[in-house]
Order: sequence, then C-alpha cells, then structure tokens
Amino acid sequence: MSKPPTGIYKVALEVLRPLAKLTTRPHWKGRENLPKDEPFILIMNHVTEYDIIVVAHFIVDPGHAVRVLAKDSLFRVPLLKHVLNGAKMVPVFRGSSKATDALKGAKIAISEGESIAIFPEGTLTRDPDKWPMKFKTGAARLALSTGAPVIPVAHWGGEKIMHRWRNSLPLRRRDTWVTAGPPIDLSDLNQDENDREAVVEATRRMEETIVRMVEELRGEKAPETLWDPKLEAYPPSPNA
Repeated sequence: MSKPPTGIYKVALEVLRPLAKLTTRPHWKGRENLPKDEPFILIMNHVTEYDIIVVAHFIVDPGHAVRVLAKDSLFRVPLLKHVLNGAKMVPVFRGSSKATDALKGAKIAISEGESIAIFPEGTLTRDPDKWPMKFKTGAARLALSTGAPVIPVAHWGGEKIMHRWRNSLPLRRRDTWVTAGPPIDLSDLNQDENDREAVVEATRRMEETIVRMVEELRGEKAPETLWDPKLEAYPPSPNA
C-alpha cells in the first residue's frame, strides 16, 4: 500500500476533514481500484481550486497519502508553504527552466514508495462548459519512466462549492461525485519517457479515460475534441 499520512500531512488532513464534511455530500465509487501494495499515479480532471479537498477526502479515508504536484506559487504563501513542504508536496514551476524538476521529484517520491497525484491539464480547465481540456504529457512520461500504475479519478460537483475563477464557499452542503477507475493499461507501449509516440499514445488513453468517466458522472456527452488552451478553441475533429 502507498504510505499512510504521517506528521504534518496527517495534521493538515485532520484540519481539512471537517471542512470536507461540512461542504460536501459525497457519492463515491471505485475505491477498491486504489492499489493496496504499491505506489501509484493518480490522474484527475481539474475544475476548481476546491478539487483537492473533494478528491483528498475520497483518497485519504482508506489510508492513502498522496503527494500532489502543485503550482509553485502556493509554496510562497506564508504558513501554507510550511504545510506543503512538510507534507512533501511537489512544486511545479510552470513555464520556466525548472518545469522538469517536478517530474524528477515525482520519480523520487515513487521510488520511495510514495503515491503521486497529478492534474494532467496542468491548470484549471478553460473549457467553457468545464469539460477536461487537452492534457500535458507529464503524467504519461512519469508513468512510462516508473512503471507505476495509473489510476484515473473523475469528479464533479466541486464547482458548486467554489467557482472556477473566484473563491466562494456555500452556506450549505453540495453533492459531489468521485469515482476511481481501474489502472489504465499502458503495458503494450515502449516504457521509455523519451519515446514520443509512446508518450502521445499514453496521453491519449489518459484523456479518453477521464473524459469518459466525467461523461458518466455528468450524464452528458463531452465535445468531440478537447479544448486546446493554446488555441483557445476546440480543434477540428479528425473525422470531420
């Protein structure tokens, strides 16, 4: 099993657990898919800053401690930086020469038996209807280089608690849905993070899995192509 929460990580969870219980009415499925005897890579869709509370509640209750890849600006916030560093969270320096350091830190964590959680979109989704947008390749490269199982987790409902672009807590509990799927099969791919074709295919499988799971939670059909934040639009469908 991945290492259980200890030290400041455990203290932070005990502080946040009441907040999760006060603000969410959880509907959970698939926790049996979380590996019990090895570290894993958790990938999730990213809708609001509150996602981490919603998903952490789902993950930690069975005893898993997951190290989250978080934007580096959070590590400069007074007090919060001490919690993040004490809990061994991994900073991500987006758009800088240090951008690859996050993967190095994640690889070390997995080699030490720690599980890693990643938002493969890299930031909050820019999709107008909050669907998952195009994934970055970091999660795929981490999976291919370490061989750790990739567990897809989809969630919905947190956007009713905290809006995407502004902090806003509700006066009453909201329904939230979290589901974990079985490991994504990447065994047929070349286990080399420098193999571009393998990375592209692994990323595609991750995207398709998360989108399908979010569709099931929402009871709706996602757009035919994923929102591309660079284009600020949906790319043309390859079937068009």
